[in-house]
Amino acid sequence: MTWLDSAIGWLSPVSGMRRMQARRAMDIHARAYDGAKRDHRTASWQAAGGSANAEIATAEEVVRNRSRDLVRNNGYALQIVETIADHVVGTGIVSAPIGLKGRNLKRVKDLWSGFVDECDFDGDQDLNGLCWSAEKAQRESGSAIVRFRRQQFDASATRAPLKLQLLEPDFIDVMKTGTTANGGWIDRGIEYDSEGRRVAFWLLPAHPGDVASWRAFSMTSERVPANELVYLFDKLRPGQDRGMPVLAPAILTLQDLRSYFQAELVRKRIAACMVGFITSQDGDIQVGTEPGKTPNGTQTQKMEPGLLQRLRPGEEITFNNVPGDSGVDAMATQYLRESAAAAGVMFEQATGDFSRVNYSSFRAGGHGFRRRTERRQWAFIHSASRPIVARFTESVLAAGLLSAIPGGWRHTPPGFISVDPDKDAKADLANLRMGKVTLSELVEERGWDYVEHLQRLADDIKAMGEILGPDFMFDGDPRKVLNQAKPDNDQAASAKDEDAAAAA
Repeated sequence: MTWLDSAIGWLSPVSGMRRMQARRAMDIHARAYDGAKRDHRTASWQAAGGSANAEIATAEEVVRNRSRDLVRNNGYALQIVETIADHVVGTGIVSAPIGLKGRNLKRVKDLWSGFVDECDFDGDQDLNGLCWSAEKAQRESGSAIVRFRRQQFDASATRAPLKLQLLEPDFIDVMKTGTTANGGWIDRGIEYDSEGRRVAFWLLPAHPGDVASWRAFSMTSERVPANELVYLFDKLRPGQDRGMPVLAPAILTLQDLRSYFQAELVRKRIAACMVGFITSQDGDIQVGTEPGKTPNGTQTQKMEPGLLQRLRPGEEITFNNVPGDSGVDAMATQYLRESAAAAGVMFEQATGDFSRVNYSSFRAGGHGFRRRTERRQWAFIHSASRPIVARFTESVLAAGLLSAIPGGWRHTPPGFISVDPDKDAKADLANLRMGKVTLSELVEERGWDYVEHLQRLADDIKAMGEILGPDFMFDGDPRKVLNQAKPDNDQAASAKDEDAAAAA
């Protein structure tokens, strides 16, 4: 009962009783959920009720910087982030045009192949490498920006006049806030229309952390329409417009583990230095010695592993009991399991430790990771691959390099590496025969364009026939079924005689 309840009860006992009854009813309803209880266990639990964007606004910069520090200095954090990027993008998401044939198809594929090789605005990577870097930046920093950069072209142009520039989320001018003339508003560098839809981003000309750059002195942000860039982030709550690093739930766990390892290392170093203690039977206290010297006047040695300091005659040596590991492995395992679960990867992938699993348990445990990876892959395709392909098509049409428009594009993310190739190959063959998958799906999962793969296969078969002759056959020739070695003439004749004798 509060002082206000007491005052109301003194002035009006009936009203005071009603307040007490109402308060007790509220407490009973709250206790229906254990998570709503207010007791000594939850006294320090401060659960805010802000929107996704409000909570991100107060923590985004700190969490992002700490996540980057962990990726730079913690091997487990780096492994987690790169594992996600390797499985979501890997060597690349294959995009192939559909609805075209003949020369039109070849023309589109040639233009796309050239764009894939030369699309990087900085000139360092191809499209596959750029997408991998974008996915890694998104997981490490919470979001990533791919800006479309239009290029000048003329009648002699043979390549798509388009470049892609990868930027970190720091380029968004978070100091830009206000209203717009059309009834919209700007919230920390992102502009919205009157209905709350993103319409533009205000980007800085240079990274705000690049303090050594002369451009830092002129940091006036520029308005970039939302359709002129790709903004990659994981939308975990309705209304969320900014992303947080995938390591956000694991930052304190990984930092505590790093501090624990450092403390354990210091403890063992001290234990290694303090090999033993020299004690004297003489209880007299020596006074008047100079700093840094023993009572005998000899210079003390610098502490180093294996040190035994001799003092004076009649002394005894008691060796130090070196402490054991005291559960370091168990504690590290628990912390790393929590960190891996928070980031959505398997413990074995985060640590490289497969000593606790066998083939069956690893495959069973990998189902959840595969599902999450597939979700991330298709989110990347929706947010990045499709807009990039659409802008590529627009640019080649504007440059007059293409006359026929593809009926669409097929995007195939990389497949998962087989743990048991023989079993998985048989499963692929069974699914192919039942029509559950297509051959193009199986080929493109491995990062190859299907038509290009067929052309290479045809070239191989043609060369095989020209060089080895028509009678030579490999198991790998898809035109023939050959599950075992072909018998020679003697074996064939013997088998024929045995069949005839059995028939008689």
